[in-house]
Amino acid sequence: MSPHENAADTRGHDGSGGHDGSGGYDGGHDGPGGYESSQATESQPADTHSCSKDAAASKRRRPLLVRNRDFARVWGAQLLSQSATRMYQMAALWWLLGKAAAGERGLASGILLACAALPPVLCAPVIARAIARHPSRGVLRSSVSAAAVLAAAIAAYAASAEVPMPVVYPVMLGLATCQALFDPCLSKAIPELVDDADIEDATAFEQSTFSLVGMAGALLGAALVDHVGLAGVAATGTMAYLGAALLVTRARFSPLAGTDDEERQGGLGRTWRLLADLPFIRLALICFAVANFFITATFLILPLYTKNVLDAPALTLGLLEGSLWLGMLLGIFTGNRLPGAPGHVGATCIALFGAALVLPGLVADRGLFVACLIVAGWAVGATNVVFVALFQRSVPTAAKPAFFSAMLGLLGASFPLASLIFGLVGDVVSAQTLCLTQAVGLLPIAAVLFARVRSSARPDAP
Repeated sequence: MSPHENAADTRGHDGSGGHDGSGGYDGGHDGPGGYESSQATESQPADTHSCSKDAAASKRRRPLLVRNRDFARVWGAQLLSQSATRMYQMAALWWLLGKAAAGERGLASGILLACAALPPVLCAPVIARAIARHPSRGVLRSSVSAAAVLAAAIAAYAASAEVPMPVVYPVMLGLATCQALFDPCLSKAIPELVDDADIEDATAFEQSTFSLVGMAGALLGAALVDHVGLAGVAATGTMAYLGAALLVTRARFSPLAGTDDEERQGGLGRTWRLLADLPFIRLALICFAVANFFITATFLILPLYTKNVLDAPALTLGLLEGSLWLGMLLGIFTGNRLPGAPGHVGATCIALFGAALVLPGLVADRGLFVACLIVAGWAVGATNVVFVALFQRSVPTAAKPAFFSAMLGLLGASFPLASLIFGLVGDVVSAQTLCLTQAVGLLPIAAVLFARVRSSARPDAP
C-alpha cells in the first residue's frame, strides 16, 4: 500500500471526470431576432452561468449511485464484503449448533459471536493507524483480498476433510478483523469519493448497509448452509470478497490532505471531562451502552431459541434475524419523525424492546416471534436515530470525534461480553428465560431515563 498509490486519481462522477459530457452548457444561444447583438453579448456570461447551474442542479437530482459510479462501486464492495462475513457467521453458528452437545450450545455460540465482535474493540488503535497512514483504496483492497484468502482456505479444508469445531473460531476472528478494517476506512474515504454536498447521502447509504446485509446475509447464509454446507458458504464468500476487491480496484479516489494526530491523543479523557458539564448526555451514553448489552444478546438467543425451543431448521433462524433487521431498517427511517423529547422517546423505545420479548418468553410460536422481533427491531432503529441525533446536537464540535469513538468502543465492548455471559447462562436455562431476562434488564434502564428527563424538564436543569 504505497502512500502514492492514489496520488494520480481524480474523483469520478459518471465516468467522465465530473462533467455532463456537453461541456457544462450549450455552445450557442441565439437571441431572439429583436435583440441587438451587443445585448446578446453582454448577457452571455449570465446565460452561461445560469445554464451551468441548471445543468449541475439537473445532475444532482439524479440518484447518487447513478451520477457517482466510483462511490457506487465502493458501496457495492461494502455490500459484498459484509454479506460474505455475515453469511459465514450465520453458517458457522448453525454448524456449531449441530456439532455441539445440547449442554454446550450456548457457550459455543457465545464464543463465535465474541470472535465476530472483538476485532473492532481490540484492534481499534492498530486499525486507526493503518487507515491514517495508507491510501484508502489500498487499505480497502487489502482487507477484502485477505478475507478472500482466508475464506478460500476454510472452503478447501471443509471440502476435503471434517472440520474440527475449534477451527471456525479463528476464521471468524480473521474475517471480522478484515471487516473491521474495511468499514471505518470506507467512512474515512467518503470525502475522497463524493462532493461535499453529497456526503450526507453517501453516509446514509453506508449506514443502511448494516441493516440490508443483516437481512440478506442472515437469510442467504441460513439457506445455503443446509444445502451446500460450510464449505459451500465459504466458497460463496470467497467469490464475494474477490468481487469486492475488483470493485475497489476500479474505483477512483481523490486523496485528501493528512490530518493532525494531535486531536486524537488524549481525546477520550478530554471527552469524559467535558461531559461533566453535560450530565444528561453522559447518563444517556451510559444507558445506551448498558441497554446495548441486553439488546445485542438477541443475536445469541435467536439460534438457541430456534434450535432448542422451536426445533426448526436454519432457514427459520434466518427468518427470525431478518425480521429483526427489517424492523431496525424501518426504525432508522421513521425514528426521526417521533414526537417528544429525545430522552422520553429513547426511554420508550428501550422499554418497547423489552416488552416485545415478553411474549416469546412465554409462548413458543414462530409467527408470534417474527412479529415481536419486527417491533423490537423498530425500537432499536428508532433508539439509535434518536440518541445519535441527540449526541450530534449536544456534544461540542471539537469533542465529537473522540466522543463518538468512545461511544463505539462502549457499544462494541458490550457485544462480546453479552455473547459470553448469555451463552454461559443459555446452557443452564431455556432460551425463553433468556428473553424474559432481557426484558427485565431493559425496563430499569428505561425507568432511569424517564426519571432523569423529568428532572431535567425544570428550567434550571442541565
